[in-house]
Amino acid sequence: MDLKLSSTSIKNIVRKSLTGLVTLNQDTALFEFGNVVVQKNYFDSNKVRIMSGGPYCMGDFVGIGMLTAAAQGDNFVAPSSKIILRTLRELSYNHVKGILVIVRASSGNFLNFGLATERALNDNLRVKLLTVSDDVYNEKLPKTCSRGLSGIVLISKIAGAMSEQDLPLTDIFMFCKKYLPNIISTEMDIEEYIESYVNKCICVTKLGGSSSSGSKRIRLSMNITQEVCKKALDRLLKRIDEEEPVECETSESYSKLVIKAEDNLVILLNNNGILSKTEEFVYAKEIMDVLSRSGIHVHRFYIGNFLKSPGKNSLSLTVMKVEDQDVLSLLDSPCTAPGWRSVNQGLQGQLSVDTKILSGNLRRRDRLSPPIRGPKLRDSLANTLLYSTQFACEALISCEKQLDLIDSEKGDGDTGTRLKQACEVLLRRLRQDKIITNYPFTFFESLSKLLESNVGGTMGCIYSILFEAAAKVFNDFSDTTEVTPFIWLKSFESSADALKRYGNIEYGDGTMYDPICACNRSTRAELEQGNHFIYAFGKGVSAAEEAAQATKRDNWKYPDPGAHAVGIWIRAVYEGVKLRCPID
Repeated sequence: MDLKLSSTSIKNIVRKSLTGLVTLNQDTALFEFGNVVVQKNYFDSNKVRIMSGGPYCMGDFVGIGMLTAAAQGDNFVAPSSKIILRTLRELSYNHVKGILVIVRASSGNFLNFGLATERALNDNLRVKLLTVSDDVYNEKLPKTCSRGLSGIVLISKIAGAMSEQDLPLTDIFMFCKKYLPNIISTEMDIEEYIESYVNKCICVTKLGGSSSSGSKRIRLSMNITQEVCKKALDRLLKRIDEEEPVECETSESYSKLVIKAEDNLVILLNNNGILSKTEEFVYAKEIMDVLSRSGIHVHRFYIGNFLKSPGKNSLSLTVMKVEDQDVLSLLDSPCTAPGWRSVNQGLQGQLSVDTKILSGNLRRRDRLSPPIRGPKLRDSLANTLLYSTQFACEALISCEKQLDLIDSEKGDGDTGTRLKQACEVLLRRLRQDKIITNYPFTFFESLSKLLESNVGGTMGCIYSILFEAAAKVFNDFSDTTEVTPFIWLKSFESSADALKRYGNIEYGDGTMYDPICACNRSTRAELEQGNHFIYAFGKGVSAAEEAAQATKRDNWKYPDPGAHAVGIWIRAVYEGVKLRCPID
């Protein structure tokens, strides 16, 4: 029977899927907001809470000994920062032990979970974010394209087990972070090997006679099992006591897990729907044989459909090098998550079809306006902040067509339009006195929320992170603190650090981070030499404009549109400040 989802049903498919999940797992429930699966009795536990999520379902890893909650986005994209933050707030209600957030590396996860983490920290919540980038090919990809595969399953289990031991958040975070370099994964494209085998071997057309196409495919798969497994292990492992990697004739120049004879490994074979159950165990046996012949010890071997890889059906192989025997105990510890072992189907009675909905404990579901915190500016400085912001908005509005043209070279051609729309909303709110400028913390928080909702997409999230991180600096000062040029600079540097951290980028990658970083470096150098802050800021703006132009690649006609936009508004901010605060 061919079941297809209509366009009207796809909207609710994620929620319906998770409803089915919690129906079968009686220890879980759904929050009333978003697509968030949570342990039903999480509020009764006073241990560190573990959260994860992403475009695809992590809900079946929710259970005692693994995840406390998992958030999934609609239409198979990363969950929004608002849903993530709401979940963090719910998990933090009357709870002081903290939350460890573990996510697979991807641009959407980095940005949305990063923004939610920054906002949670500004709410004085104890949260740490750990990203798992275990794809062996990551070193060959741009940093912004780093991927996580099935290694997150092992890390989540380890973290959950440590939480059950009532260990502190910092200990769990540091232990898991230390183990990340010991975990590496690769995808095994079975269909590619089958197609290659068919093209090379004419005898396969005579396979099976009257057999079904399915059985022919399985027989073909069995013929290539040894080759697939050897090449996968070759991509992942390098023997330091031999010239060549594990039992393979060729080697590729990727970053591999260094091993030697007598080393102990944990294997996870993640079948993303490409293999039958029979084929799964044949591949597992071949992997064990290859490692055994190389003198490598496998202490644990997990196999099954753990995670779905976006885009296609495939097989992924994860290897973890065991350097601490306690890891095996953590992996063996009790766990009620159905994704790790059999589901809890209510053995004490019949299954309940009533979906459990938790309304949450927060009286205030979402803060409508940012709180007033941190230093208060004098009226003259608040007016300068208002004036320079208006300058920046008007500059971006006037450059709409220019930015759209630049963006059309490699993008959607709408950078200028989206920034113009956000600037128009911001100007309107400023003229209506709906944004407070006397308190930098409140001002930047307001900008963060406004840009996320009005720009949207990756750009909106990036700008939201920038202003959220800037606000955090002012949150650390009292309302009587005099805001000096060095404090302003510190807030800009905090923004750049957040962009670098969550965007997974470096200076020189040709992004909007380049002009922001260049401005900060030049301004700090001038201030530390004792120069007037207007002069120092001017030098920084010039450096930013040069860095923005330098993002133009050899085969590109224009620079990066995001970097060019930064050059525009940072120059406008400077001109506004200079008019209001001239050098004597």
